[in-house]
Amino acid sequence: MENNEQSQSRNNLERELEMSLRRLFRTLRKGLNEVYTDYIPSNEFAVLQTLHKNSPLMASEIANELKVSSSHITAVTDRLVGKNYIQRVRSDSDRRIVYLEITEDGKKIADEMDQIKNEYLAKKFTNLSEEEMKLMVAASTKLLD
Repeated sequence: MENNEQSQSRNNLERELEMSLRRLFRTLRKGLNEVYTDYIPSNEFAVLQTLHKNSPLMASEIANELKVSSSHITAVTDRLVGKNYIQRVRSDSDRRIVYLEITEDGKKIADEMDQIKNEYLAKKFTNLSEEEMKLMVAASTKLLD
C-alpha cells in the first residue's frame, strides 16, 4: 500500500512540475513578446539572432538550429528581407545555393532587442540566487538529455 501511495505522490508531483513549467514558459514568452512590441516578433528575432551569431547561413541550417520547419523559416525570412534586416546571397560556386546574411540594420535591431531581452530576464530572475539558477539549469539539462 505504501508503495502505491509513493507512486501516486510522485505522479502528482510530476504533473505539478509539468504545469509549473508550462506557466513559466508561457509567462516568459508573453513577457518577451510584450517588450518586443516596438520591434519585431520573437520568431523573427530568433532568426535574426541566429544570423547575428553566425552569418551567412542557409535556411535549412537556421531551421535545424531553431528546431522549426524550413517552410516556417522561409516565411519568417521573407518578412525579414522585406524589412531590410537580412539579405539573400547566392553562392559563387553554385548558383542554386542561397545564403541568408544579416544586414547592418539587422545587426542594429538584434543588438537593441538583445539588450531589452537581457534587462527583462534580469528583472524576471531577480529573486533567484545564482545557486538557484545553476540548479534550474542543471535540472533542465537533465530533462533534455
